[in-house]
Amino acid sequence: MEEIIYKILSKDAKFIDIRFQESNIETIILKDGKVEDIKFDKVLGGSVRIVDKKISFASVNDIKKLPDIFDRIYKTSRQGEESIEINIEEVYEDNKSVEEKIKLEDVDIEERVNYLKELYNKTKKYPEIISSTLILSFATVRKHYYNSEGSKIFQELKYVSLYASCFSKKNDKLQVAFERKGGIGGFELVKHFDIDLVCERAIRLLDAKKPKAGKYKVILDPKLAGVFIHEALGHAVEADHVLRGESILKDKLGLKIGSELLNVYDDATLRNAYGFYFYDDEGVKAKRKILVKNGILKSFLTSRETSKRLNLNLTGNARAQNFSYLPIVRMSNTFIERGDHSFEEMLEDIDFGYYLIGSKGGEVDTTRGVFQFSAEEGYVIERGEIKYPIRDISMSGEIVNVLKTIDAVGKDLDFHIGHCGKESQLVPVSDGSPHIRCIVTVGGI
Repeated sequence: MEEIIYKILSKDAKFIDIRFQESNIETIILKDGKVEDIKFDKVLGGSVRIVDKKISFASVNDIKKLPDIFDRIYKTSRQGEESIEINIEEVYEDNKSVEEKIKLEDVDIEERVNYLKELYNKTKKYPEIISSTLILSFATVRKHYYNSEGSKIFQELKYVSLYASCFSKKNDKLQVAFERKGGIGGFELVKHFDIDLVCERAIRLLDAKKPKAGKYKVILDPKLAGVFIHEALGHAVEADHVLRGESILKDKLGLKIGSELLNVYDDATLRNAYGFYFYDDEGVKAKRKILVKNGILKSFLTSRETSKRLNLNLTGNARAQNFSYLPIVRMSNTFIERGDHSFEEMLEDIDFGYYLIGSKGGEVDTTRGVFQFSAEEGYVIERGEIKYPIRDISMSGEIVNVLKTIDAVGKDLDFHIGHCGKESQLVPVSDGSPHIRCIVTVGGI
């Protein structure tokens, strides 16, 4: 194939790149202690992109047909009056793979099922828990990348994740709690899953009250704060949103958008984090980027094309769901850096407010700069002390205004995994944060 690849890359065009990908995904679903499904999925294929007067792209499952799809799109790429400009990156020849303490291929199906059953058996000591679902997924992703600059890159990534949901019931009340753990590496990343935490949360929610609506000082736990910074800030600093006028931050580079305590990074080099990679899907080396420093907006996330159009540095944030999609600007591991406040210090200054925990999703409008999220659970804070639990909680506000109200950032820092959706593509990411204290509008859902 390399002879064919280099023949394609030698064609007259501003830039050509070729991607091959093989993904093997194994998933086990355990429902109430019984194996509901064991799935084996395989994705295999390649794609070619030509950047010239236009960007032309095509993908194929049979990589032997690559020359045929190239011929079909080559003429299209050279038609038009204008010309696409992109940034040029250093040439890399590299071969990378992740480290695993417990290799995924060494953990057979029987061992995986038994592990899930062990977790399920722990839920049975809670009479209020009436149902549970456990989903264990292993994925091996191998990517080959070539471009007309001369780069030749291979990277192998191993993804592991464990998801748990537990339903509780008391009289006519029904509640659910869930948790997800994992990363890039081996089975060790999910080996010590705390199913008790999920059960106890589901049970607490049965007797939790609803919050009093209004604008309050709140403490956000690392999961909710991480989701907030990913959704409210992270998407607003993606350069394609900026270019389309879909970001409240489009004219804010170098300006103050948050508290002096706020420092935000996007770092694709964090080993074991779910959004880790060695190179992005345009052959750009992964980097650690500071987005906000002491409240000042420092950078946007870019691809080759968006960095050229905005005259910014390449950040290595062009990612695709798989070979059949064009790379677009995406986050990797986005987080608020730790501060120097203890949790107890955060509580002290709150006469009445809320401690909000976890995320059940929400909505962000990066154009208008507003958001609304739902927390999994929470607690009332009175005179510096945590009181009774609450549930069905929403939080909303204007992004920049809320960022400016942050007056305490914790010493802790925790990451949570997920899949971020954008333009019909899903990519693995991590969100992270310490506990933070800010002011938001709280309501019920």
